[in-house]
Amino acid sequence: MRLKTILAAVAALGVTALNAFAQNSLVEVDDNVQVTAFSAKVDEIDDLDVYNAAGTKIGEVEDMVGTDKSTPTALIIDFEGTEGYADQDVVVPIDQVVWENDRLILSADTDTVNAMEVWKD
Repeated sequence: MRLKTILAAVAALGVTALNAFAQNSLVEVDDNVQVTAFSAKVDEIDDLDVYNAAGTKIGEVEDMVGTDKSTPTALIIDFEGTEGYADQDVVVPIDQVVWENDRLILSADTDTVNAMEVWKD
C-alpha cells in the first residue's frame, strides 16, 4: 500500500514538473509580430473577445505566447467561468481558434479546454 502511495506521489510530481516545464518554455510574443492565422498583429489580437460556436462570449485574449518572441503558437485566453469553462487563464493553441465574421471563435469544446494548460503569470 505504501508503495502505491509513493508511486502516486512521484507521478503527480512528474505531471506538475512537465506542466511547469511547458509553461517555462513559452514566452510572450512581441506586439508587432504578425499572426498569420488571423491576418493581424499580436497587438491587434490582445484584449479581443473570444466566443464559442454558439456565439456566446466566453473570454478574452490576454496575450500571445510562443517558442520565442517572434513565433506565436498559442493564445492566453482569460475564460470568464461561463458555459462550462473554468474561470482561469488557459494556453490555447492557435489552431483551436478561428477568425470568422470579425470574431475569434473557439473550436475546442469545454472538456478539451478544461484539460489544457493553465497559464500562471
